[in-house]
Amino acid sequence: MDNKLQNLTYNHILFKNPISNTEKFTLHSHNNYELLFFKKGEADYVIEERKYKLKKNDLVFIRSGKYHYIEIKSDSDYERVNISFDASVVGSKLLHMIDEGIEVVNCPKESVIGEIFARLEYYDSNLSEQNFFALLPSLLIETFYALTISYDDGINIPSEISPILTKAIKYINDNLFSIKSIKEISDQFFVSEQYFFRLFQTQLKTSPKKYLNSKRLLRAQKMIQRGKKPIEVYLQCGFETYVGFYKQYLKTFGYPPSKERNVSIPNLVRS
Repeated sequence: MDNKLQNLTYNHILFKNPISNTEKFTLHSHNNYELLFFKKGEADYVIEERKYKLKKNDLVFIRSGKYHYIEIKSDSDYERVNISFDASVVGSKLLHMIDEGIEVVNCPKESVIGEIFARLEYYDSNLSEQNFFALLPSLLIETFYALTISYDDGINIPSEISPILTKAIKYINDNLFSIKSIKEISDQFFVSEQYFFRLFQTQLKTSPKKYLNSKRLLRAQKMIQRGKKPIEVYLQCGFETYVGFYKQYLKTFGYPPSKERNVSIPNLVRS
């Protein structure tokens, strides 16, 4: 089941042969937030440089702008519920109340959050599209208030993919608009560009350059949405030419930066 309403989407998916559907699990980043409720399967979830081994009833919270992807570990049935939403749906104040260390939390079916997702599935099956989407924001807000309450026993502790990668990602995000080359980053950690490239490709399934540009494009998108002109934004976000910025923006988002505030999203879609 797949539903969409403005900046809010909900889908409940079951893949019988997930390895043959690997194109469905590509890495990506975006300015929306996401909740993923893991119901079944064998998979790891990667958020930036952190890897989590998922367990049944794990809730994954992906913050805006974070690189993330799922690694399917076997052809066992894979089932999950996914909600993608703009910060305005829940409210930035509530989102920022969630401890930064909380990314994956186990929520058994008898827990408050486990019960919320059981209700979501019930409502998705039994309510009209209009009524379901009228209710969904309230249940999202309830979920985040529940997350503000101690879930220490259920927090999934990640494994660190690579100490160098952890430091490199922090360096990139701290110096996002001023970095002039990938060599500048690799030199900071006394490794070759080739080694640095292989590290990103192996662990994050992308190149350092693509990672850097993706982060810059997401920041540029936010600035344009808030009223800045594209011609002002590209230099502020570290791009050398407007032509290069324009081409990458179009390739990433599917429309030019000048159309950012006019992108039409279907009011209601169910398939």
